[in-house]
Amino acid sequence: MLHNVSDAELVVRAKEGDHGAFTQIYERYAPAIYRYIYFRIGEVELAEDLQAEVFLRMLEGIHRYEDRGWPISAWLYRIARDRTIDVMRRRRNRQQVPLDSWGGWCDGPEISVGAQLEYEELTSTLDDLTAEQRQVIQMRFLAEMSIQEVAQKLGRTEGSVKALQHRGLQSLARRLQTTAVTA
Repeated sequence: MLHNVSDAELVVRAKEGDHGAFTQIYERYAPAIYRYIYFRIGEVELAEDLQAEVFLRMLEGIHRYEDRGWPISAWLYRIARDRTIDVMRRRRNRQQVPLDSWGGWCDGPEISVGAQLEYEELTSTLDDLTAEQRQVIQMRFLAEMSIQEVAQKLGRTEGSVKALQHRGLQSLARRLQTTAVTA
């Protein structure tokens, strides 16, 4: 059907109201968008909701989309990033502990608390990086994307992605060493 059609052609068809084009864009990018959101948010249901919202916004705004030489995935990631940041800002304003973070009845509280502490330590350590370094690290290692994929999604050269990754990993190593020494 439309599996071998370029992104640019899919966008043109989607703007013309071709439902198959919308479906193909969704099928191509939904899993990666979900992973990107999930590894920033850490909650399955919320990541699924935000993923759906990204594609709803794409559907609503496709007629305003202008092809500037970047793949449509860059626009989708931008929507996902903006929505994720909005959610994270709202979260900072209220403390909450999801019920499922306590684990099952068979797990002792030390297992759940330990996992939560590790997640919080990783999250706070990643928050110490620059936004660009954090985004590259998350896409490379949490979303398991290649250097080339990250460069394409972010509209950067592969060299700049490698440099951001290198500096980010060095910074993480220094912070984690400092944490290990003080613990």
